Amino acid sequence: MASSLYFYKKKGMRTLLTATAITLLLQTAVSPVAGIAFAAPAANTKVTSANSTAIYKSFQNMLYKKNGLPAADRFLESKISQVTPYHATLMVLQLENARFKALTAITDRMLVPNVQDQMQKIYNWNNSFTQLMSRTKDTSLRSLLQQARDSGYRLTMIEGYLYPIMNYAAFEKYTSYVNEDIKQYIRIMAVETSNIASEDGGLMIGYQDMLNRALNQERFLNDFPKSNRKNQVQMLMNQYTLYTFYGLDNTPLFDYDTNVMVPNAQKGYKAVLQRNTSEDSAFLKKLNAFMDVIAESKFERTEAVDKWLEQNVSRDEYLPEYGI
Repeated sequence: MASSLYFYKKKGMRTLLTATAITLLLQTAVSPVAGIAFAAPAANTKVTSANSTAIYKSFQNMLYKKNGLPAADRFLESKISQVTPYHATLMVLQLENARFKALTAITDRMLVPNVQDQMQKIYNWNNSFTQLMSRTKDTSLRSLLQQARDSGYRLTMIEGYLYPIMNYAAFEKYTSYVNEDIKQYIRIMAVETSNIASEDGGLMIGYQDMLNRALNQERFLNDFPKSNRKNQVQMLMNQYTLYTFYGLDNTPLFDYDTNVMVPNAQKGYKAVLQRNTSEDSAFLKKLNAFMDVIAESKFERTEAVDKWLEQNVSRDEYLPEYGI
């Protein structure tokens, strides 16, 4: 394992996450916190502008200190009810940015061969950082695991390696205080990080779940076209659009041997189309048109199908800017 880990680091990949859906999360990382609309505080709260500003400044002082993420998170949790929705939203987005920025360093520390080996020996499927902490007697490893947990990450295994990833469930305690777009953004990202959609070129969720996630992403983009996190959700939906119309290398939409659309995809797509009206959804309209073309070809991938895909869902249009 050691030689393999060093190979990927020397190649500049840092982690194998670039081959998975987590790539999207890493690549959408630190975006400026700008364009946040002002929202008035709830009617029955006792919030003053001066106190809100003071709390915001104190939060920033904590957040940007070395290893300041855990303390800043605890402070924000204790004070968020005392600030305006504007400051609450600003602080939550800054916390997200800071967690993204710190993720690379803590990932590198976990990819050290000795550390990875220790973690692998005590890891059981779907374990948390807390569970690993309870099993190790190594104080330095326990400290690293605790720092990762308290800094807002969760543990996952991808392609046989253990990684910290963003834990958006840890942001859900703030959703009552932030602007509506960020509340919905957190919920979208919590789904992504709690149940990863793809790994090693394969789809890890069901077809209906995949389409429903894309619909939630589309709804966000329609409802909040000026959101500070619009670009992140757009990149996510681009990825899901490619999953939908092309499949993945190890979960192809059309069987490699027969060139026929896989039965589970047929069933899943039809079920979602039957349950939802496509009237307000460009994504569903496109999917409905695609299924009509597929039906005409008896669900086989033909030249007509390829031509439709090229004209209506060109890969170049939906591939993320960083390229995969």
